[in-house]
Amino acid sequence: MTEEDQSLITDEHRAMIGRRGQPKSVTVKEEDARRMRDVIGDTDPRWADGTGMAPPYVLAMLGGGRAPDMVRILPGGLLTQQEWKFTRAFRIGEELTGYSQTFDIRERLGGRYGHSVLVTTGTDYYDAEGNHVASAMMTITQFDPKRAERNE
Repeated sequence: MTEEDQSLITDEHRAMIGRRGQPKSVTVKEEDARRMRDVIGDTDPRWADGTGMAPPYVLAMLGGGRAPDMVRILPGGLLTQQEWKFTRAFRIGEELTGYSQTFDIRERLGGRYGHSVLVTTGTDYYDAEGNHVASAMMTITQFDPKRAERNE
């Protein structure tokens, strides 16, 4: 059996599937909403300064990168899929509590990045009253850059 044929996913990794992480508090900030609007070029008046509302895509700023308890098997990673769902609009200044968990871990052999591992995680955000506000699900394809095919 070659190294490429051996699974990199251990029982410890599998045990992470479905386990809810520690809560993380995040605040919907006006400066983040403004920066996101500027990057996208969004002039929708619903999200303008002073309305008290943030555009839905401010969700991208709430995650703050990889959760410390996310499954990490290989050193490199690419965001290969993302899905957002919203229950209501975000309010500037509101504090939300996010709960993350791993939903799936699977492997892919071969291809541009060689042996890779796909980790699907999600975070649900709740307001101070415990009402669901939004959720974000993403798949990160982890790979080892040293083993990636060279396209020179």
